[in-house]
Amino acid sequence: MSLRQPLLDTLRAAHLRLGMAAVIAAGLVLTLVSFLTLRSQVEQNLTLVARSISYTAEAAAVFGDAAAATEVLQLVGERENLRAASLVDASGRQLASYAARNDELLDAALANVAGLLFGQEARASISHQGRPYGEVHVQGRGVGSLMYLLKVLAAIAVCTAANAWLVARLSRRIEQDIVWPLNRLAALTRTARTERALSLRAPAATVKEIHDLGEDFNALLAEIQSREASLVAKHETLRTVNESLSYLAFHDNLTGLPNRASFLDRAGRLVTAPREPGESCALLFLDCDRFKEVNDALGHAAGDELLVQVARRIRSKLRDGDFVARLGGDEFAVLLSPIRAAEDAQRIAAGIAVAIQAPMDSAAFGRIEASASVGVAMLPEAGGSLEQWLAAADAAMYRAKARSRGSVELFEARIDDEVRPLVA
Repeated sequence: MSLRQPLLDTLRAAHLRLGMAAVIAAGLVLTLVSFLTLRSQVEQNLTLVARSISYTAEAAAVFGDAAAATEVLQLVGERENLRAASLVDASGRQLASYAARNDELLDAALANVAGLLFGQEARASISHQGRPYGEVHVQGRGVGSLMYLLKVLAAIAVCTAANAWLVARLSRRIEQDIVWPLNRLAALTRTARTERALSLRAPAATVKEIHDLGEDFNALLAEIQSREASLVAKHETLRTVNESLSYLAFHDNLTGLPNRASFLDRAGRLVTAPREPGESCALLFLDCDRFKEVNDALGHAAGDELLVQVARRIRSKLRDGDFVARLGGDEFAVLLSPIRAAEDAQRIAAGIAVAIQAPMDSAAFGRIEASASVGVAMLPEAGGSLEQWLAAADAAMYRAKARSRGSVELFEARIDDEVRPLVA
């Protein structure tokens, strides 16, 4: 495999062998570079203009407002010296358009030539909340770029004729001002790409074009760094919002307890989960006996305070690992897992009932009397499905409420299969 010759050696050899021919070739190369650079800049500018229009005309595209879209295209088209611009909706139908006018014959001729050389087009999609609503098409006139290119060509021609004899003497200066800065910029580019060192910056260069290139590269790195930081910040914000929404989706706003959805998920996993020999799970179904009376007599604020106090007292009587949820209204459910025997579940349920029966002192409503009837259902005695387990605990709770408010009853199939919720 042949070794690639370094640019420095190539320039030295070219200066020695070609002389004047090298100067002419350099002029042609500079012309081509200038042209390509201009096209690239025009294309980038058109892309930015298209994006700007897409942001500005987003509302018009979303609501199908042709007048507003036309106004946006007219304003931006005249300001940015566009040749044409259009906005189509998601179905491909043109919503608005703009076309520049060439009043003078010379302007029309220049516009045609500029259109051939710099008549690039750019597009930008319009979307809102992830849904596409249309697309913006823009085409530049390129007259300013054409005039700049003509000036560059004229300057290159004059400078080539005047400075041809200085080529040999300036060879060393070219090496220092062009080759070395380009090598440094190339090395910096590789480091930034391979090591993600976005904080690196290109140093100032003597040659304007290389200096501008370095400045553009620095601006690009800064933009990438800023966008990366913005993405990280947005990711953190979205993560926080998602965590908050997830919490709200599975918790009761009043008591802070898990809600019915969270309870059903936890209970469903307990029903299907394998258990150690001798271990079981218990479901306690609680219903506040005097909640409606408190609500009717003292108002909903008192009822809310009662529910918060009941939730706090239930949690105070549970073990680590036990689960309590508010199912809705004045109903609560407790999952005890693991638990050895029904007597253990009844003992915990009785402790909860006693805790709830203690008078509650409210700064706003005084003393509030409350109690809760508790139904206890064990697995697998209550059935093999979540629905059967819930129905068993509910039936036991109604039997407790029918016997005496504030009491605890264990589900018994021979009795509770015929129980109906007759007591409110």
